[in-house]
Amino acid sequence: MKEKLNLIYQAKLDEISKIAKVLANSTRVQILYLLEQSELNVSELTDILNIEQSNVSHQLQRLRDYQLISQKRKGKSIYYSLDDPHIITTLNQLMNHVDHILLGRKHNGQLIDNTCEVDD
Repeated sequence: MKEKLNLIYQAKLDEISKIAKVLANSTRVQILYLLEQSELNVSELTDILNIEQSNVSHQLQRLRDYQLISQKRKGKSIYYSLDDPHIITTLNQLMNHVDHILLGRKHNGQLIDNTCEVDD
């Protein structure tokens, strides 16, 4: 008889899916990567990312909604920082995986076809 396999319970699975959707936006991923390096305000993020301030503010709100970043006031400015170090670990693992894909190699060194497409 086979060993019993476990499933992820539904509430946890739902939260994982929500966070994955938040991370599916390249601007939000860039913001997380930047905030891991330094506390930044909206103006600084706008300059670095070269996008509209309203877009940056919207993305910051989404990240706050999922408790991935925090904010604190310094004088007249609000500075944002990474609130969950686990998320950077997750991003680093994703980047390592992408490096393998971009190099056209599996983790065991075999060549792979890196022309896969993802359906949204």
